[in-house]
Amino acid sequence: MIGLAATRNQILIRNSVSFNILKRHKKKSREPKVTNSQRALEYFDIAYAPVYGTRWPSIRLALLSKPKYMAVLNNFASYDETIERFQNLGAWDIREKYSAIRERMRQRREQSQATSEDRDEDTDETSVRSNSVRPSLVELDDDELAARARLEPEGRYPEEYRLRAAAQNVDATGLEVDLASRVIAPSETGGSSLMMDYVPATRLKGLENWMEEADVFPDASQGDQDIGVTVVKQEEPIDLPKMLKIFAFEKGNISDFPQPRFDPQLRVLDHYAMDGASLLPVLALDVKPGDRVLDMCAAPGGKSLLVLQTLMPGLLVSNDVSEGRVKRIRSILKQFVPKGMSTIENLTVVTQNDGCRLGEAEEYDKILVDVPCLTDRHSLMDDDNSLFKTSRTKERLKLPELQSQLLVSALQALRPGGTVVYSTCTLSPLQNDGVVHLALSRIWQETTIECSVVDMSQAVRPLSFLYRFGGNLGLRYGQLILPSLLSNFGPMYCAKIKRIR
Repeated sequence: MIGLAATRNQILIRNSVSFNILKRHKKKSREPKVTNSQRALEYFDIAYAPVYGTRWPSIRLALLSKPKYMAVLNNFASYDETIERFQNLGAWDIREKYSAIRERMRQRREQSQATSEDRDEDTDETSVRSNSVRPSLVELDDDELAARARLEPEGRYPEEYRLRAAAQNVDATGLEVDLASRVIAPSETGGSSLMMDYVPATRLKGLENWMEEADVFPDASQGDQDIGVTVVKQEEPIDLPKMLKIFAFEKGNISDFPQPRFDPQLRVLDHYAMDGASLLPVLALDVKPGDRVLDMCAAPGGKSLLVLQTLMPGLLVSNDVSEGRVKRIRSILKQFVPKGMSTIENLTVVTQNDGCRLGEAEEYDKILVDVPCLTDRHSLMDDDNSLFKTSRTKERLKLPELQSQLLVSALQALRPGGTVVYSTCTLSPLQNDGVVHLALSRIWQETTIECSVVDMSQAVRPLSFLYRFGGNLGLRYGQLILPSLLSNFGPMYCAKIKRIR
């Protein structure tokens, strides 16, 4: 009987242990699983908020909202009916709008110059006041409007800009940042120090166990003079090639374009829908007739298609590193270029090469380096193919190194006098200005190539009717399109570099 009782007790204990384990397992399984998109959002909230300050909440909301697209008409299809359809929908012809704004800006400059001459001849304050011209709200960036509203709050600017101006004086981030762990000491340039240093804190509250890009990125504290970089301002507005036919809806209009139609005669699609911010890097290339153009990281092929639609390149090489990505490029070209059009087929080449090891010296006039990056919007929308998967941590951490290698390789493949445009679709200061700085530093230290950075801040101003540009962020090399609910393109960073010799 004693042995029977002992066995019974052992069974009860074993069952009790099993029940407790099962209970704990069930409780654990009920805990919500953290998705990759949630991890991305958590990282962006902590890493970007100190950089973008009071602008971050609106950027964040835009990134989580429906993106906005442009429609690029296919020059190799019949598009008259497509233009009529888009106009009936209320879409803008970007060329018409852009040309009108450029013309107004030209007239305003001439009028301003005339006013200055009058001021020199006649110092009468009343006369000067009567000749002053109110700046156009359309041609100014949202942040510029807010800055002006702060200086002139007497009803000259809409209420929304005065409120934004007031908010710009408040540090509303509310985030604890471990500045002691920064790779680069904060600069002393005021509110833009985080952007100027390129990287957020290495370890941030809530993400202490994460190893971030900043941990593997070297010091970027040298000035431009230390790496032999000169900056040249592009005074003339950016050029919009005549053959590009692009439509977009005005700010605040979130209408969709219809699905592309198939041209039964030419057997191609009539238009290509893409994130409108993707237009900027192609315009910055400033492709001229006969240029040899390389799109180094071309997949899925939208920017290559844009270059091709200008009808200007003498050669367009669309390259990517993997077979799958190259297939996507070929598929896009096949859908928009009629088969048997030898003139176009002969100038279009698709290659599968590692952009870091092209082995080509001084081959191209223009090179677009649209690098793999954090792809902020994609990381927030796609759980399955996210860089914030734990299995892709190493890949994510290596991005700045890969990006700088691609840019160095592009500058080596560029002919003297040619242009490289480096672009990303991330807000990361490290992967934007930081990578450009690292690549230019390597070019200076390891080669005899000389480069100059093109300051496009004035050149892109006429495009403010379309984009929200990020002003007052301490950017050293490029321009940044910020997503907003009114104009939900991007993000898109774009830096233009010319090779001197």
